[in-house]
Amino acid sequence: MKIGEKIKTIRLSKGIKQIELAKMAGISNTYLSDIEKGRTNPSIKTLAKIVHALGAEDDWNIFLKENYVKIEHKSQETA
Repeated sequence: MKIGEKIKTIRLSKGIKQIELAKMAGISNTYLSDIEKGRTNPSIKTLAKIVHALGAEDDWNIFLKENYVKIEHKSQETA
């Protein structure tokens, strides 16, 4: 499961509207929509905000399991 799909799954399981999560995470609803639809990937910092807003800190390993941190780190090295 991709990172955006996972965020959406957790958000829906908690009954949180997309606009509410975006506001709690301090990001735009459009950006969150793009993340959930897989059009873009959040930075680690933004991902942490979303995870915190979802109250899903215990699920952090689920996000890391996707090898997301390694991908993000590598993209920063090439920038």
